[in-house]
Amino acid sequence: MIVLPSREDKEHPAVDLDLHLPFLCFRSKQILQIITGILMEQRVVFFSADWARLTLVAECFMLYIHPLHWQHPYVPILSAQMLDFVMAPTAFLMGCHLNHFEEVAAETDDLILINIDDGTVSSSCSETVDLPDVPFASAECFTKRRKGLQLQYDLEVCHQGAGAEVNEMRMLRRQWQQNLNWEIQKVTLELIVNMFRDVSGHLNYEHRVFNSEEFLKTRELADQPFYKKVLETHIFHSFLKDRLNRKMDAFTRMEVNTRSETQK
Repeated sequence: MIVLPSREDKEHPAVDLDLHLPFLCFRSKQILQIITGILMEQRVVFFSADWARLTLVAECFMLYIHPLHWQHPYVPILSAQMLDFVMAPTAFLMGCHLNHFEEVAAETDDLILINIDDGTVSSSCSETVDLPDVPFASAECFTKRRKGLQLQYDLEVCHQGAGAEVNEMRMLRRQWQQNLNWEIQKVTLELIVNMFRDVSGHLNYEHRVFNSEEFLKTRELADQPFYKKVLETHIFHSFLKDRLNRKMDAFTRMEVNTRSETQK
């Protein structure tokens, strides 16, 4: 099943993935840590004993940050002969077989190591990840929305009983996956919007500049480390360019549609 982008958002990539797979592999805390690592342009390495799972999960996270875009080397499957790539000094997102976990972890410091199979996120020099937390309000909203998702298909259709025909069950499964994909895209887009909705209030469209100092002053003290890192990235600068160009994309539409009365 391939879900094509709507006419409103022609730049949205076509979705032919089961976007809920990472939600089955990771808790909300770990999903937010991975998204943070991506937004902060860290050196990120996914691991799994299943080659197909590496690509599927990595691609899902690329869609989760839409309309932001990863702009660095992206190699979801790295062969044993290419493991030296993880020593690159620049940001990257790569995937390796789980057999190479210890070898890669020993190669260099400051890698974000994501074990898909056991749902853990660590660094190459610690069992924890030294990254700022996602802004509290954004994280709380994401966690609440995630709890509202029905991620288990069998639970969703158990009332159908055993009498349904095979073709009918296939159609129901496709429809369920399509609906769930849309819901997950809304949840992850809402996360991005909640993180960056106030950026527009600090833009000078005439001079095409963003007042980052004033923006940071308006952030909660506990949230400032997150923004200080993200605001320096290529991902954010590209996003900023789109805001200064008044781009009407999925972010803009949701941001406008979810403004409070005081913001309007």
